[in-house]
Amino acid sequence: MMRPEEGIDRLAALVERRLGLVPASSTKEELLAFLEEKAPRRQWEAYLDRLESAGTGDAELRTLAERLTVGETYFFRHLVQLEALVEQVLPTLQQRGRSARVLCAGCSTGEEAYSLSILARESARVDPSRLFITGVDLNARSIERARRAHYGPWALRVTPQPFRERWFQALPDGTFVLSPEVRDSVFFEERNLLDEAPDFWAAGAFDVILFRNVLIYFSPEAARRSLSRFEQALTPGGFLFLGPSETLRGLSESFETVQAGDAFYFQRERVRPDIPRTPPRPSPPLRAAEVTPTTPTGARNRLKGPERAWRLLEEERYAEARAWLEALPQHEREQSLSKLLSAALHLQSGAFREAERLGEALAESGVQAAEAHYLLGLCREQAGDGHHARARYERAVHLEPTFALGHLRLGMLARREGAATAARVALRLALILLAHEQPLHLTLFGGGFGRHGLMQVCQRELWACLEAA
Repeated sequence: MMRPEEGIDRLAALVERRLGLVPASSTKEELLAFLEEKAPRRQWEAYLDRLESAGTGDAELRTLAERLTVGETYFFRHLVQLEALVEQVLPTLQQRGRSARVLCAGCSTGEEAYSLSILARESARVDPSRLFITGVDLNARSIERARRAHYGPWALRVTPQPFRERWFQALPDGTFVLSPEVRDSVFFEERNLLDEAPDFWAAGAFDVILFRNVLIYFSPEAARRSLSRFEQALTPGGFLFLGPSETLRGLSESFETVQAGDAFYFQRERVRPDIPRTPPRPSPPLRAAEVTPTTPTGARNRLKGPERAWRLLEEERYAEARAWLEALPQHEREQSLSKLLSAALHLQSGAFREAERLGEALAESGVQAAEAHYLLGLCREQAGDGHHARARYERAVHLEPTFALGHLRLGMLARREGAATAARVALRLALILLAHEQPLHLTLFGGGFGRHGLMQVCQRELWACLEAA
């Protein structure tokens, strides 16, 4: 009879191979529950044999995908990127009467695709009749919800009031239904990005692909396969949007970085037919959460602009990073990420008043607001003001519910204050979320700890809570 750990390991390997997902340690109990639900333990081996040979549309695989991919998203997430897409990329694509074809890969319950459609309708520079948006996700239940376009108030928590009034109908139960005009403007389908589908991924099928906040859940091999497929399906010079903290380093060399104000995205290289392409250099088989290759010393010293300051921060050379940042041209210092970096560097150097001043300005502007409130919480903790620190952390996780470090600080504060139940709840949630915490948060606020180190800190805090009880 197969032991539980053997069944979990085998199912985790299947999930990575068939779905591209790297199960975090926090999902091991979910995998075990799935096995126990589907087959008695003495039949696990036969069940896993069948699952490994199952076809793409197999009902059990679809159920497994649904269990492991319940994503948290909301309308107008990372708005600065969507605005760059609508105000700069789409007008260029629609020149001379062309249509623009956009794919939202890993679209979850549809908020991203619908946000894009709304912004296009609000813009004087885009013709929505020549904008075609497709959303795909391997979670069939999420696709069904996207097609219904029926959302709770939490999904609209950052939606501007004028947009709510124009594009949503409020129902008596407090939920919202999207207007038929927007709902019918997006086509959704269930699709595994790793499955072969030559017609769908035909050369030049899309002008823009959004793959935001999905890459961190993929294994490096699945990420490379998906990015290679995106490159093939994009028109020459087409655009790829990742999450603000996601990177192509070590995964693809086929895209160039584009900056538009505070937004960063990628453009597929326009390859001249007479110049052969150099194949990408193979990268070491890292875990998805660890894909941050070290920059060689010579290359690091040649880094320009804010990127060099970020690298110095990663190396804990705070004084040098601060001096470099302060010497940059004003337009680079004024970028929201540069301001956030500057605030974090002032915090690291003990200049709490200046860190708070910068954090307050960012929080008021609404740009990088979750990070700004978290930073202000750290400043208040340093001042011994636990009450206002907690309020800041609560605001940070309200704006970004998956902000693991915010939940961790709330748990630590609650434990120190003797609120054992609140501490355990916050710390358990933090431990789950740390497996996928944004690299941006780890770099800015990790305090020299990596992801694994922070998970150990969280685990120790949780043990201390349980021992005290």
